[in-house]
Amino acid sequence: MQPSDTAYPRFKSRLAQSELERFYTVTDAERAYCDTATRSSTTRLGFALLLKTYQRLGYFVTSEQVPNAIAEHVASSMGEPYDRENLRQYDVSQARRKHLSAVREFLAVKPFGNDGKELMRQTFAEAALTKEDVIDIINIGIETLVRHRYELPAFDTLLREARVSWIATNQALHRQIHDALGDDGRAFLDNLFVVGDDPRRVSPWNDIKQDAAKPTIDGMREWSNAMTG
Repeated sequence: MQPSDTAYPRFKSRLAQSELERFYTVTDAERAYCDTATRSSTTRLGFALLLKTYQRLGYFVTSEQVPNAIAEHVASSMGEPYDRENLRQYDVSQARRKHLSAVREFLAVKPFGNDGKELMRQTFAEAALTKEDVIDIINIGIETLVRHRYELPAFDTLLREARVSWIATNQALHRQIHDALGDDGRAFLDNLFVVGDDPRRVSPWNDIKQDAAKPTIDGMREWSNAMTG
């Protein structure tokens, strides 16, 4: 499964100029905050990229992961020179690590810590009760984390946890059904799939599927009474 199969935010492969201007132009308020959060012109573009890309993705990326068109547009809107080498140095700098907190404060978002993990796991467990597809479970988790102002974790984290919840929930449901049926119920269901001496060489389950009047609880009771005499 890939992020593109889900609602996990990612950069578009191609962006129109109107999209660049709408989503990646640094506003006056953002520029003013950038000026207070950065100490040198060499880190201003890196900070602005962190801010604008987080607004679109909901998680932080390095400059290496940002398409050139986006980085160039952000630089232009900031009035800063576009220098990939400076951005690479910024990616591993102490300044960037400090700027992560500044961006979170400006956008009023929370890092994906223990509280976020607990919310994600609880959401996945609840979604797995009604959703069969892991993709749907992931999408519900993404929506919940964004609504509660949490950063999104790596996609692999979402995928792994969603699968764990799906498996655990289905195993729990299977155990509940198994225990509720009891020995007689389980034996009855097993016998539905036994062909036995029927000259047509079909099982009772085949007749239940074919008979529109009997794929119901009442129909199952009738078959049970017929089989048990």
